[in-house]
Amino acid sequence: MSRHQRDRPLLPAPARRTTGLVLTGAGLTLAAGALCVRDQYADPLDRWVSSWVNDHLSGHSDVLRLIADLGQKLQVIVIIAGIVVACIASRRVNGVVLAAVGTPVAAVATEKVLKPLAGHLAPYASYPSGHTTSVFALIATAAVLLAWPARTSGRPALWFAILATAVLIGCGVCLAVIGLGEHHLIDTVGGAAVGVAVVLTAAFVLDLPVSQRLLRLAGASRPVAGDEVEQQPDRTG
Repeated sequence: MSRHQRDRPLLPAPARRTTGLVLTGAGLTLAAGALCVRDQYADPLDRWVSSWVNDHLSGHSDVLRLIADLGQKLQVIVIIAGIVVACIASRRVNGVVLAAVGTPVAAVATEKVLKPLAGHLAPYASYPSGHTTSVFALIATAAVLLAWPARTSGRPALWFAILATAVLIGCGVCLAVIGLGEHHLIDTVGGAAVGVAVVLTAAFVLDLPVSQRLLRLAGASRPVAGDEVEQQPDRTG
């Protein structure tokens, strides 16, 4: 692997505008959800979805619990560890930091900041959902880390397929926590917005010049054995 490959930013330049729009949309969604919380989940769509899920999935509580548990702390830690190991193997220090920091920060923001604030807006509010925050933060992390390899390898269709599958799993977690009666629709939408917003913000921060310099000091630009062999002159003959 060349030094250029190891030092690449998380967000390719052509994707930064789109990423910024997604980040803005996530922030607006989170704010809009907070307004709905003030109405104590009076939104008709929220009530309709909750009723539909309860009517159709209430008899599958064991399956719903398995799906919802993808957002539990232990499962999330295991997935984060897997992503970190993959980034270490590919010598992407910025990817290691994104994976290790993005999802935990999103989870802490949800549980320690946003939920208490929502509690002041409406009694017994549980906005946003911690399960969907963690799951969609992991999805956003994977999307960022896989975006550049997909572009450079000429396989964007594979990236879209992986991302679509991950989003479907995330939506499954949303339906599961609704079916178990743990959250309303607006909670899950808010959780997804927090997870995506935090991870994309972290990606932008890690791509700043000062962040890249710090990462290089941490060893992001240090040559590895394979590179040293490639750079040695041919002494044969």
